[in-house]
Amino acid sequence: MKKKIGFFGGSFDPIHFGHIYLALQLAEAHHLDSVWVCPAFTSPFKSSQNPHHRLKMVQLAVEEIPHFKVLSTEIDRGGTSYTIDTIRSLSSENQYHLLLSEETALELPQWKEYEELIRLAPPLIGQRGLASTQKGLTPTKRMDISSTEIRSRLKKNLYCGHLVPAKALDYIHSHRLYSSG
Repeated sequence: MKKKIGFFGGSFDPIHFGHIYLALQLAEAHHLDSVWVCPAFTSPFKSSQNPHHRLKMVQLAVEEIPHFKVLSTEIDRGGTSYTIDTIRSLSSENQYHLLLSEETALELPQWKEYEELIRLAPPLIGQRGLASTQKGLTPTKRMDISSTEIRSRLKKNLYCGHLVPAKALDYIHSHRLYSSG
């Protein structure tokens, strides 16, 4: 029987709790066997820096999450990363699903060969923001987290431990990533 694998690609510049929440939420809701996180070398839609640093941050951020695996496929390949190329390169022994935020799902028609992509890896769509709860009962609002905001906060030397997993944040600080000087 084929394993159900969630494929989660992106720039992850840097990875944050919103990314992890989305992947976990979709994995649990759809009973996925595993989530494969794959940082892009270069996104066709946005610029990002330091592909090897981003790969290491992703590895550190998800290393303790059961059933999560990091793929270096797009970093190893170099150049512009297209999800369709990566999905085609994966073993056909598994059933793949794209893990997408609502915002990213709206952009899907702009992706390279998107109709073939959704045929090969039907999307699962969720909310990237963290739901806050009042007295633990029901979600009251979403706290949106963006990598852009995190980079801005890091440049200003502001605290980001509430946004980025500790090991990834330690890596950012030790390599002086996103700092202004």
